[in-house]
Amino acid sequence: MLEMSIVLLIMGLLLGSVMRPMGSRIIERQRSETTDQLVTIREALIGYASVNHRLPCPIAAATTSLQSIDSECHQMHGFVPAAVLGVTGQYNEAGLLVDSWGAPIQYHVSLSDADSDGLADFTTAHEMRDVSMQRLMPEFEVCNNTACGQLRANRIPAVLVSTGPAQSSSSDEAENQNSDRRFVSRDVDVVGADQFDDIVLWLSGNVLYTRLLQAHVLP
Repeated sequence: MLEMSIVLLIMGLLLGSVMRPMGSRIIERQRSETTDQLVTIREALIGYASVNHRLPCPIAAATTSLQSIDSECHQMHGFVPAAVLGVTGQYNEAGLLVDSWGAPIQYHVSLSDADSDGLADFTTAHEMRDVSMQRLMPEFEVCNNTACGQLRANRIPAVLVSTGPAQSSSSDEAENQNSDRRFVSRDVDVVGADQFDDIVLWLSGNVLYTRLLQAHVLP
């Protein structure tokens, strides 16, 4: 009986040593797949802006109707409008595009209005051209923590967020959920109280303007 217990203990230790690295590899593969998914969505956003002369609005829930090119947008925070972007992927029961862990992918877009005409510069057709690149002032910023100890990017027109494999109560992850204009992007940390595994990807204003110049949408 003692011998059997020892054998079972050894087998358990061996199995655990195999499963832990396997679990890590699965999560890393999922992170890579989700990052690639966000890159594809970012490219689709640029393509949409090149054709429609504006960025699309986020959606709050499932929708089957395509947004009008000239429709006004009053929603800064929401989820990826997969239908209007034409991106593929898995969807949840509400019809929202999800990441590798089944969580809806967040999409945030600037509603700044540099010329104070009541029209959002980035979500109103032709408004970026009418305002001019020099005056555009998208308000999003990306930092390495909630206090913004290190600014990683500012004047960002659009941000994409995957909440990762687990949701913690850390302040940095909460920053990506509080519907303000600051986002946090930093290395993965799954130990301690300040855990963080969000994946944050942003659309740089300079990249957007360059691509729109190439498409003859700007100036």
